[in-house]
Amino acid sequence: MPARAELPPDRRAVITGIGPVTAAGIGKDALWSGLLSERSPVSRVTRFDVAQSKAKCAAEISGFDAGQWFAPHETKRWDRCTQFAMVAAQLAISDSGLELKSGELHPRSAVSFGTALGGIADAEAQHAKFIAEGARAISRSLALQIYGGATHSNISIHWGLQGSATTHSNSCASGNVALGDAWRLIREGAADVVIAGAAESPLTPLTFAAFDQIHTMSRWQGEPASRACRPFDAARDGFVMGEGAACFVIESLKHASQRGARIYAEIAGFSLVSEAHHMTIPRPDGEPLRRAMQNALAAAQLNPSDVDYINAHASSTPQNDFNEAAQIAAVFGNNAPPVSGTKAFTGHALGAAGAMECAICLLAIEHGWTPPTLNFEKSECAPLDFVPNHGRETPIKTVLSNSFGFGGVDSCLVLKKA
Repeated sequence: MPARAELPPDRRAVITGIGPVTAAGIGKDALWSGLLSERSPVSRVTRFDVAQSKAKCAAEISGFDAGQWFAPHETKRWDRCTQFAMVAAQLAISDSGLELKSGELHPRSAVSFGTALGGIADAEAQHAKFIAEGARAISRSLALQIYGGATHSNISIHWGLQGSATTHSNSCASGNVALGDAWRLIREGAADVVIAGAAESPLTPLTFAAFDQIHTMSRWQGEPASRACRPFDAARDGFVMGEGAACFVIESLKHASQRGARIYAEIAGFSLVSEAHHMTIPRPDGEPLRRAMQNALAAAQLNPSDVDYINAHASSTPQNDFNEAAQIAAVFGNNAPPVSGTKAFTGHALGAAGAMECAICLLAIEHGWTPPTLNFEKSECAPLDFVPNHGRETPIKTVLSNSFGFGGVDSCLVLKKA
């Protein structure tokens, strides 16, 4: 590969704030503790009756209360998905030390968010009230809560962010795509600061049953934490649904340096391709997935040998894990770096999955620790180092993170220690 052509500091995107809201922990310190515990928070669903579903497990966030961060008159206008997003944004902004004062406007600050299902949880609950009690029983805020763009709109309004404001809905790749768009905005000089991330609140009876009907979720009937979510393991039988959000403050290197911000990593590359094949089945030849990883590395001006760790999409579904491992092996060869799937820590939070995994990758870089693939015994996948069950202390400078979605959306993000 030719010598790296350095971008000017005002066109390099760096991450200065992390805000995770996950079943493994809320806030970066709690998430880090959850990772170090090497235990999955997956449990039997408690929020609604799953007697009619074959799937029984989920990664629920217990005790979440947006009122710990925002006033009641604000939170009552937000559905659960937006509450996750707002708390994640607040955590990221606080972590970054960025001053966004109430009442001020910021024309050079943007929002790039992602969600697969948006306000479906509140829509489902309100529909039940509508059927039982009629139109006057539903919330007056419902129309403003249920659409996917409610996340970015509320973030933009609350912090006065007047740049580009978008929500990306690309199924389970939504979080990665939102981060990739933030990277693009910085590279194009369209923003100095981007609040980026993704949120999801899919744990409702109808949504859970819908995914159960298409046989994508694990039907494990035993103790949930130890076996339900088992990426790359030969006995995997489907994903475990999760919920939550992760948000980041992304700035140009120039902007971050001028204010003396701590920098976790640079977004060095991103790619997005479509398989144009099937809604749920990966393309058999794997070419688009390989191309997504190769394009992201090319955008970062890196070789496969430069990557220290791969955070795989690793949904714990039989065909997708097998295909992803095969294409990683094809791109990286016999010297592939450690590869782990971390969804046993968070559940598969659909559109928020890639953002949560970005938070995990940033903590891995910061602490020099490779996260494990939990619940792993043996695999029929390509012979990669899946970091079984226990993490490892090792320097990490460059990470590649995959996120894939329904419809054949393949996205890849490259993070590099600044």
